[in-house]
Amino acid sequence: MRFRPVPRPAEMMGGHDQDPELHHEPDTVGTSGSRPLAPVDTGSGKGEPSRSPVPPDVPNGWFVGSADGPDQYELLGEGMAGGEGITWKARYRGELASPLPLAVKLLRRPHNALPGWPPASELQRWRDYGVLLRHLKLDHVVRLDDAFRGAAPHPRGRADATGTDTMVYLVMEWVEGPTLHARLAGTRADTSTLGERLGCVAQVAETLAGLLSTTRSGGNPSLHRDVKPGNCIIHAERGLVLIDVSTLRLIDDGYDDAGRHTPSYTAPEVLAAPHLPRAASADVYSLGALAFFCLTGDDPPPADSPGAAARIAATLRAVVEAAGVPHPDRLTAHVLTALDSDPARRPTDLRDWSDGLLEAAGSPEGGSSSDAADVRQENPRSPRRRLVFAITVPILLVVLIAILVPNILTRTSGAGSGHERATSPATDRLSPAPTSPQRGETAAAPVRPTGHISSPPDRSNVKQCSYFSGTASLPPGITLALSKSDPGSENGPKYLEVVHDYEKLKGSTTWQGAQYFGTPEEGAVGKDFRVDLLAVPIESARRYANSGVNSDELVRSGTLLATVRVHRVAGELPHACEDSSG
Repeated sequence: MRFRPVPRPAEMMGGHDQDPELHHEPDTVGTSGSRPLAPVDTGSGKGEPSRSPVPPDVPNGWFVGSADGPDQYELLGEGMAGGEGITWKARYRGELASPLPLAVKLLRRPHNALPGWPPASELQRWRDYGVLLRHLKLDHVVRLDDAFRGAAPHPRGRADATGTDTMVYLVMEWVEGPTLHARLAGTRADTSTLGERLGCVAQVAETLAGLLSTTRSGGNPSLHRDVKPGNCIIHAERGLVLIDVSTLRLIDDGYDDAGRHTPSYTAPEVLAAPHLPRAASADVYSLGALAFFCLTGDDPPPADSPGAAARIAATLRAVVEAAGVPHPDRLTAHVLTALDSDPARRPTDLRDWSDGLLEAAGSPEGGSSSDAADVRQENPRSPRRRLVFAITVPILLVVLIAILVPNILTRTSGAGSGHERATSPATDRLSPAPTSPQRGETAAAPVRPTGHISSPPDRSNVKQCSYFSGTASLPPGITLALSKSDPGSENGPKYLEVVHDYEKLKGSTTWQGAQYFGTPEEGAVGKDFRVDLLAVPIESARRYANSGVNSDELVRSGTLLATVRVHRVAGELPHACEDSSG
């Protein structure tokens, strides 16, 4: 990782010398020994801090804050440059008796950002995520306190000297400690460290499960989208803490204008189309890649590199066998389930996967199992809790039988052969497993398709093309298509696009697709359009996708599920919304 000095305010508004598609972060946080990134005020009286090295926890002479308090945060030590911006440790005092440590991240303006970036809706999104994280109360993820616009970093009292351009900052909890990368890079797991390393993976899995939980999040499941060793801090008391929530998004968020990612920890479908909305399975892949790192001490090869899957499997197998795992094939296979190239085959319950990971490791031959035991006590779904569950469930069954048996005995034999079927409470699985009628049961009525367009919202602006995403519940043989039309012409032409991976959609699912809104030469800019989400027979969709004809048939056979209206503005999106994910 290459560090560089913090640029002067004018330079901060420009591009970045790293690939804008990548989001890199430094390997250490709150530690010394790296090249200086921030200037320090030498007291020269010129109002311009020098570029001398700054020891950790020492003020560097620069301040940031909102318009109401431009010197609210005093920046410390060496900033840390990443693909999205620069992060400093900072001190907030306000009216407090003693300053408090926080992390302040200056977000780098995207290279293709429009004037006025970010819009008010983007700032509100970050503030919403701060509220969401406080609601979740997850021990192993950093807290997001605020998002604000303010002057570029400046000496105290000189905010007005930085010009009229404003910067965007996120204020987060400062978590002290080395990153997972700094702690484990270049070293492999052995009998003495296996339990501790897998415990780190288990804590990340628990955090991702909490973020993804519809119940726990109050209906706001989210993705971290940048799980990697450099974004994991090892705290002395809290254990592993997942940091840098600037990439956090709700699971139904749409087009990603930046598309930043770290190749070794990115799912193959995201590597193929980084701007498309991401599914929960993408974070699962990142978790599997993190497990590979914790075991091997190395980054896995990017999923789209030649022979990546075979190299990952062979390396994992060799490392776990050398670590004395009783059944190395079992542990290797378990990790590889999260790294499956097919998103649909990756685990959907991360807590169960985490428990299975620890169980597959077993007690290392010739080593102590105390580390693994400690990890299991950290895990809310550990064997210790399963013991309580195992004792409680039989008691509950006895109570249920006592209640149900009298009702069953009062049924007459002529009441039919259907059995009562208990329904289980909703779980936090990413996608529910379909159930089939059991023998003797009456088949359920055909499922009526339902669907929702989550992004873009109704009345949004769109460019020459736009990605759409949402959720749906589909019966067998039915898929989805997007229809575009002129809202002022009921009988006018309709332009059809089947959604991405239309042949793979099943049951309750998320979906992504794209629609196109004409070129400037066609006079499309300034027009309004209606976009309908249609449930269509998969055979009709297949004929349309293969031939490009019979769009009328597809419209006539479709069931309208949802509608949004959009307004065409000038501009294009990268790759013209061409889906390369297959």
